Amino acid sequence: MLTIILAESELELIPSQIWSHPAVISYAKQRNKKPNYLILDSSFHHSAMKDLPEGARRGRPDIVHVFLLNSLESILNKKEKLKIIIHTRNNEAIFIDSKTRIMRSYHRFIGLVEQLFEKKKIVTEERILLELKENFSLEKIIENETHDFVISFSENGKIVELRDYLVNLKNKKIKNILCIIGGFPHGDFHFNILKYSDDVISIFEKKLMTWSVANELLTFFNNIF
Repeated sequence: MLTIILAESELELIPSQIWSHPAVISYAKQRNKKPNYLILDSSFHHSAMKDLPEGARRGRPDIVHVFLLNSLESILNKKEKLKIIIHTRNNEAIFIDSKTRIMRSYHRFIGLVEQLFEKKKIVTEERILLELKENFSLEKIIENETHDFVISFSENGKIVELRDYLVNLKNKKIKNILCIIGGFPHGDFHFNILKYSDDVISIFEKKLMTWSVANELLTFFNNIF
């Protein structure tokens, strides 16, 4: 079983500090919603985000969207051998049911996430598709999840050939692997990943996008385990 935590994802509601900014006010009017119910998005709120701490890093729900599209449609997920958890910069944890199908339209996805932040759950008659839990640190998620081995992916980690690396873990009879991938556009984790990881690795000498790392992991894991 593979568990992927998309950690420190830049997914958050618009912070109160910029509710009165003209760019936010205009966007809220277009969406016919109050700013406190809207997801921060650098594509629309870039000028307002200059006043936020780490403004250049924040407001990237698109990373979560692409990651979920690729992961939920993966062969590994269809085999029910994948668990996905989204961890946000504000220590919310979003648990994703494997049967969830994320809409391909980005704007519809944003509407879904805004509904999730408001309602805390997206429910069908049969199951909870998405559930958001507050005050759920990355440390708490790791401690609560079943795993034999924790791997963090970082551009500062030791470079490995991912296929050979996973084959080696399989030969050691390691079955339940928890992987941490950053959900932010650049920089490094705020969380001390060294403290909670059995290994910190990089799979290429150049920086890769979040979904590229996930795609490599999903493909090799499916072929090896």
